[in-house]
Amino acid sequence: MERTRAFVGVACVVLVALMGLPSAAQDHGDGGCGDVFGDLIHVLRDVETGQPILAQRWVELPAEVPGYGWGYCPIALDALGNEIGFLPFSCDVTDPTAVEEVDYFGRLNAGRTKEKNSRMHFNEVISTIKSAGFVMQDPAGRLRLGFNCAPNAGGQTVCAEWSEIDSPMENLGLYTRLMKYGHIQTDPFEVDPWFHGDPALPVQYQVALGPEDWPKFHNSVRHLLPGDGAASCFALLGFDPACAAPEALDDRDFVRAGSFLGGAANKTGEITVDLVQYMNRVLKIPVATAHTAANPNTFGALVRDCWPSATDPESPAEDDPAPQDPPYLPPAECTIVEADPLLPGYDLFFEVQERFVDYHASAYWRPEWREETAELIMPVTADLWQRTPEVSLLGWLAFSNGPPVLSENLESFVGAASDAVRSIELIHNFAVPEDLGYPP
Repeated sequence: MERTRAFVGVACVVLVALMGLPSAAQDHGDGGCGDVFGDLIHVLRDVETGQPILAQRWVELPAEVPGYGWGYCPIALDALGNEIGFLPFSCDVTDPTAVEEVDYFGRLNAGRTKEKNSRMHFNEVISTIKSAGFVMQDPAGRLRLGFNCAPNAGGQTVCAEWSEIDSPMENLGLYTRLMKYGHIQTDPFEVDPWFHGDPALPVQYQVALGPEDWPKFHNSVRHLLPGDGAASCFALLGFDPACAAPEALDDRDFVRAGSFLGGAANKTGEITVDLVQYMNRVLKIPVATAHTAANPNTFGALVRDCWPSATDPESPAEDDPAPQDPPYLPPAECTIVEADPLLPGYDLFFEVQERFVDYHASAYWRPEWREETAELIMPVTADLWQRTPEVSLLGWLAFSNGPPVLSENLESFVGAASDAVRSIELIHNFAVPEDLGYPP
């Protein structure tokens, strides 16, 4: 599959170093343009959780701390998935040309905007839901909203107009909120800190779903509400703020979040473990900000310790023109532990402090989630296309993404997001065009 190349300047110019000095802290307040993204390359990760496995190495410390000490270095991989070695006493790789860049963000680069912009687009979705009459999923797993709706004699809701949430920024706003909170209900008394209207107006609040909006949610998307829509959030005394608090995500939430991520990505893009983990960093999913909470279930990086002695290595002589690394053990003989704040030099290296979403509750089985059909214009011959009422997504997904895999953990999430991207691609390319009333 051809990769979609990254672009810069969606919201601002972002400079990314392939391999360099340790990054700064993960949380940067209001989320200025770009922030610090670290080294956006393929790195060695735990195959199930996606946690990076950092090499504990005796390196030259950051400039503000002179001398040498223990550092924690991402282990870069080449195109074949092989580890790339380090220069002596450094986190720099021996061959920078061999690293695999994660340069296929495409439309997802839009996530590098300020937090207030992301919230603005999320608020737009909530406002649209409040003006709609029905909320359900479309065949690709995105939100589909109905307008001018009424129940018919069979008990089904009939709407005069339908609209999908297909804006990249709106899907990213939904993704961010769902991944942080496990639902999309916000507190109707949350003050809008970014309001810049008439100062004579009273205090302005962020837009939020009300009790009149909950019945609009179809069973397929009811899990987007607190307690899967069973909670009593609107009592006689008003809204219960506990309903706006984060709750742990379940498998349906993770699959839906994957669909939102797919809806924000390029229609011909690709989703990988590295892309997901970097996007979570960009959007600050695992950490709290001044205006949002953190995902409630996170863990740290993993550290690979290959030093065979209880005594620290010797630092190289300053006049040594070709210093040699200390005698580390081969990877197969090393120990791997979760990062701990008690590790020496922990506060000096962002990579060892970073948090990651725990995807253990994620599970995805394609035949259960992509059994939807769509009305499309499909080719019959090279010169003949035919309107087909019910095109199954499963055949296309098997063709484009391979056979379904019953998986859990981060692999499951990546599979759900990848299937969403391919589903959107099919629907977009073969959609029945609107009748403009123009005579043939």
